Amino acid sequence: MFTNLKTALRKDFLVFARKAIVELDGTEVSDDRYVDYLAAKLMEFADGDIRRLLINLPPRHLKTMLCTVCLAAWILAHHPRKKILVVTYCADLAETIARAIRDILQAAWFKETFKTRLKKGHAKVTDFATTSGGGVFAVSIDGNVTGHGGDIIIFDDPHSIDDAGDLDRLALTISKFQSVLQGRRNNQKKAKMLVVAHRIHENDLSAHLLTKKKWDRVALPLIATRDELYKTANGSWRRHKGDPLRSDAIDLDEVEELKENLVNPDFDMHYQQDCEGQALPPIRPDDFRGCTTKQYAELRHVLSVDAGYNDSEDGSFSVVQVWASNGTDHYLADQFREHCEFRDLARATRRLARRYRVDHILVEAAANGPALISVLTDKQRSLIVPIFPRGRKVERLRRHFDQLKLGRIHMREDAEFRAEFVAEFVGFPHGPYADQVDACTQYLDWVQRSGPSLTRAPEPKRGLCAVCLRSQPQQPVDENVLKNDIAVLVRHKRLW
Repeated sequence: MFTNLKTALRKDFLVFARKAIVELDGTEVSDDRYVDYLAAKLMEFADGDIRRLLINLPPRHLKTMLCTVCLAAWILAHHPRKKILVVTYCADLAETIARAIRDILQAAWFKETFKTRLKKGHAKVTDFATTSGGGVFAVSIDGNVTGHGGDIIIFDDPHSIDDAGDLDRLALTISKFQSVLQGRRNNQKKAKMLVVAHRIHENDLSAHLLTKKKWDRVALPLIATRDELYKTANGSWRRHKGDPLRSDAIDLDEVEELKENLVNPDFDMHYQQDCEGQALPPIRPDDFRGCTTKQYAELRHVLSVDAGYNDSEDGSFSVVQVWASNGTDHYLADQFREHCEFRDLARATRRLARRYRVDHILVEAAANGPALISVLTDKQRSLIVPIFPRGRKVERLRRHFDQLKLGRIHMREDAEFRAEFVAEFVGFPHGPYADQVDACTQYLDWVQRSGPSLTRAPEPKRGLCAVCLRSQPQQPVDENVLKNDIAVLVRHKRLW
């Protein structure tokens, strides 16, 4: 691919990383495909395509060496003016990381390939600069970062494994992370942040970031829990259920022992990175509140459609939900859910859109979504919002978990769909279906991103003029009120 090694070192991050690691400690990086995938995501981060990246990996899978040490050295090799702030849970680890980065920049092979040089007199282990004004400052989460900012901030192992049972310590780390996030970025808009961590608790920093909408996540369990397809610079990597990350370094007997003996954190959390949401706190029926139709009758309505694949009993359900919101609380006004043929789904979507005079129709831009859009009326197609789901099902729900636990999701107590809707959430993610959860989180994601004004002014009744609506017997009509009523009528096309 490249004519010589120097060109490859300059152009290919993985070639660079393999050279750096073997020169640092003699470790030969394996050819396992997860390394290709990590390299591709790290380059998206380095190139600016991703500005907030969370990476969750099991122990002993090059987490620190590849994602922090080699990445920082690569960035300084190409952008020697960049200031990199590295934060970790203890001072010893911060020093180890910084020393490795500095050793790469001082290595003969590096100097032969790149022009980046360290500034003389400013080359301390945890605080060194380049001659171009960039550099690295490494510190523990409890250390003093006063006076040190960063164009790129890397949190590597923000928690010690001992923090798993200490809720106060977990909360303190999250608080300190927020402090660094707010005050240590050299440019609030352009600065980038990378968090590289093992999962250790349902309330750790990773869980906190999963509720935020601007973070991309890479989560690779030790043993694949499902078939997955990943894109890398060297083509697609198809990982099948049951595949280990490193086929040449896995001991299945050891895995079984870990499953039996690990408690806090347990195997699913620490080695599987909670990829299936085992640590998602339980959802209870009383998390869903009741309501009356009067509470949402005058609000704008939105359809959220999850189009199933087929009408067989083994297939997924097709779901059409009618949502309304006052900006704080969300009301599920109606729902269609069936194993049905495509034409029945289309008929239900058109019917509910007309009945509730919806303002938007949310449809996933995949599977049967485009086909559904094509059979709607012209007016309904103008209301379409194509949806591109972000993250796994558990991650999508986790982003809105606080709203759910605060009782912000309402539906009538006598609604026919209430029991099956609640049951699916209570059983999630281990239940047989998640179509209602998907349609709900699709709507909540859209509300969070768009933040529209969701209230609707009461519409005047047909056949009545604005004066009739406002005036009372023997009461004068206010001119300003009349003008407002006429504007309302025009907006709703009721003025003749």
